[in-house]
Amino acid sequence: MISPMQLQIAKATPPFTGAAWAARAELYAALIAEHLSPQTAWLDAGCGWRLLEDDLDSLEDWLVQACRTIIGMDVSVTSHRNVRRLVEGSLYEMPFADHSLDLVTCNMVVEHLDHPGCAFVEIARCLRPSGVLIVHTPNLNNYGIMGNAIVSRVFPESWRRRLIVGTDDRKPEEFFPVRYKANRMSKLLRLLEISGFEPHRFQPVPQQAPFFRKTAKLERFLMRLTPYSGLLVCAHRRP
Repeated sequence: MISPMQLQIAKATPPFTGAAWAARAELYAALIAEHLSPQTAWLDAGCGWRLLEDDLDSLEDWLVQACRTIIGMDVSVTSHRNVRRLVEGSLYEMPFADHSLDLVTCNMVVEHLDHPGCAFVEIARCLRPSGVLIVHTPNLNNYGIMGNAIVSRVFPESWRRRLIVGTDDRKPEEFFPVRYKANRMSKLLRLLEISGFEPHRFQPVPQQAPFFRKTAKLERFLMRLTPYSGLLVCAHRRP
């Protein structure tokens, strides 16, 4: 049953800040918001411990309240800032019935998969006809992401973690091996299409700032050459 609060939220505008620092996360959140209703069963796959970046709590709260139910799934998960229903599972063998979900989101997950196409097929199995998959993942056609890909091949994973730990607030143990098997737009769209999806919104996401302070001057030059560090794709499951 839909509560009056859910109806009120569904008609409201999401609390976007409009700030430059939040542009990337809010672009992703806006796409999610377009596909939420009081009837939506939403799975955040590879959920971690929160949906959005720090300092976007009110927007994350709004998204959670705008759907019927939200489930967080990860290979190992014990707590989450906003999602109460948490399950452990793999994108290759999801613990959900056929056609049981309306929306699946993968935020910074696809780059870690050895077989993203197999994961997309499994997601399609769980989505209802015309259900929605939203993917937000790094863009390999970016100097920083390409550098990380090269480092991941040349150095042991423990070295790579120490090299990139300064790029955000995550702890070293929160970094995972990268594969980048679907991290060019053409490859990502092709994999989605052969997995049973029809992409209808896809765009590169601009890099907001240099990755490291010490190399900021050089990076600003490189950012002009490869300005997009992310990929954002929304696709419907074919009926």
